[in-house]
Amino acid sequence: MPGMVRFWEWLESRPDRTAAMDEWQQVLGGGESRSVAQRFLKPLETPSTAYPNSRRRGFPLKYACQRDGDILVRDETDNQAGSSLLAGDVVRYRLCLHALRSSLANALNRVCVSRTPVDQDARTIQIGNWEPKKSAMFPVHLLIHTSTDDLKNEVYEQIIFGKRRGAILLTPTRMHWCEKIIDAVQLHNTLLVPLCEVVEASGDALRQTPEWDQYLKSFAEMISLKLPSNYQYKEPLPKRATLMAKTEKVKHALVDHIRSARSGVVANLDAGNGATLVKFLTKTQLGNLAGLEPYHITRCLNADPQLRLLYEIANDPEQLLRYGK
Repeated sequence: MPGMVRFWEWLESRPDRTAAMDEWQQVLGGGESRSVAQRFLKPLETPSTAYPNSRRRGFPLKYACQRDGDILVRDETDNQAGSSLLAGDVVRYRLCLHALRSSLANALNRVCVSRTPVDQDARTIQIGNWEPKKSAMFPVHLLIHTSTDDLKNEVYEQIIFGKRRGAILLTPTRMHWCEKIIDAVQLHNTLLVPLCEVVEASGDALRQTPEWDQYLKSFAEMISLKLPSNYQYKEPLPKRATLMAKTEKVKHALVDHIRSARSGVVANLDAGNGATLVKFLTKTQLGNLAGLEPYHITRCLNADPQLRLLYEIANDPEQLLRYGK
């Protein structure tokens, strides 16, 4: 699963949006997703009282301060203790809504960032306003809730009790959407948008995906908004150039893998095991080799026929023997 999707899902399941850095990194994975999301994290003064348990996922390790300042992690379910931690390992990091708001406004086409103060405990903040032309301004809100009922109540508060029409409501994912919520926003000419579909990691920043413009076009039709003739939907920052750069990374990773994989097939032949692969190369593994997310690999393979051929060779022992020198 792409790292940013896991990040958005995690926000909708963790009420305090706070964790030790090791846990954040487990959520974020590697590559661009981690680089982007770490910019939204701010350290807190109070340390964490739990630490991710790599041996038994879902059962956090507790820590206790020992003599001489050592911090020892302990699995309280079976009284097994782990190794000592560094003081930095138990620092808690919290999602900074102010930094997230600025990044989203910069990424999304024609969204002018709000200048109102941000309550870090808030479940709803105004990102800004979508301003397709001078005479039109539509508020853009981010709703981060951990249950369908909470999201429904907030949606009702925003558009029904607030008597507001023509707003854009962002949620991290579709996880807590339901028919009542969808019906309510449609009746009040309000657009519901999942962030996991309209923004993605690019370098150390967020950028919009083509889906954002599709949502905006639907919204304009919904509210009968005639856009000016000179309105231009924002092109993603040099998207083709970025894709080609990633394609080159994948190509180098594939060539290196093919050479090493051929050696493994030859070793199996010498051992009397026939021409067999040592290990099948998955897209996730290829992404790790290239320093990219699995979904980047899919895009690169779709964009370059030569890459698809190299990937086929990498998982075919006969072709490895012929072409893998």
